[in-house]
Amino acid sequence: MNWYQGFEKFVTENEPLARKTTYRVGGPAEFFAQPTDAMALGELMRRAQEENIPSRFLGHGTNLLVADSGVRGLVIKLPKFGFGFLRRDGRKLHVGAGYSLPGLVKWSVAHGLRGLECLQGVPGTVGAALRMNAGGKYGEIGSRVRRVRGFERDGLPFDFNRAGCGFKYRNSELSGRIVTDCELELEEGDSSTGEEMMMRILEEKCATQPVDARSAGCVFKNPLINGVPPAGKLIDEIGMKGRRVGGASVSELHANFLVCEGRASARDLVQLIRTIRGEVLEQRGVMLELEVEVWGLDHEELLPGKFQVA
Repeated sequence: MNWYQGFEKFVTENEPLARKTTYRVGGPAEFFAQPTDAMALGELMRRAQEENIPSRFLGHGTNLLVADSGVRGLVIKLPKFGFGFLRRDGRKLHVGAGYSLPGLVKWSVAHGLRGLECLQGVPGTVGAALRMNAGGKYGEIGSRVRRVRGFERDGLPFDFNRAGCGFKYRNSELSGRIVTDCELELEEGDSSTGEEMMMRILEEKCATQPVDARSAGCVFKNPLINGVPPAGKLIDEIGMKGRRVGGASVSELHANFLVCEGRASARDLVQLIRTIRGEVLEQRGVMLELEVEVWGLDHEELLPGKFQVA
């Protein structure tokens, strides 16, 4: 008897994940689910917890590296139908975790609401954006949050206000939880002004980032150390732009982006990550922290060689 008996309508086995990520590399999920609603999601997570099946959440796969061997346990993706809703009440928005973040940014500006245009060019779903407090130099999504709801890994529901979410630089207390929906509070504004800001941000990104390449955005977090430049600048200063391993290389436009070509593999990306971390540590004394999420690999497998346990 399968552990997911009763959930066969939306649970599959050995589901390929490569095409569900922007790197387009990696192996399958042992179990893959797209639950139809919040009740089914909670019940599925409770069952997985009872059966000691680890669970993970997949958005649009824009900040994710999956090992070539795939990932054990349950991968949950919230479908747009059931989790992609958007409702407005004045300056407040109630948004499902499956809603597209770029779509939300465009919708809010077009309807005279300000506060999310700073997220122009940030890909993924709203749920994934909340968990990592997505953003850039112009702002982060966490600053607009009123409430976030979802489920713990054991299937118990949670309902956090902004303070309870614990938003910080590219992280939050939502990490490791499944977000189902949120309430955002924006500001009334002029659509044309918001659209102008979005255009400026997009033009800047297109000029400085490989927006059309197979990448997962910034791979490393910027070191929060006085006097230490951002990760991309560190990598550039030690001469690693263009460095290649197999089908993966450091972008010539932005050194904190790794891009894939042809038959690139997760192994290529892992080796490149290890090399970058090792070179930056040796030359600048800084161990770069990963921003990209990695599935199917142990922490030490992403460290420079001398830090790995034989």
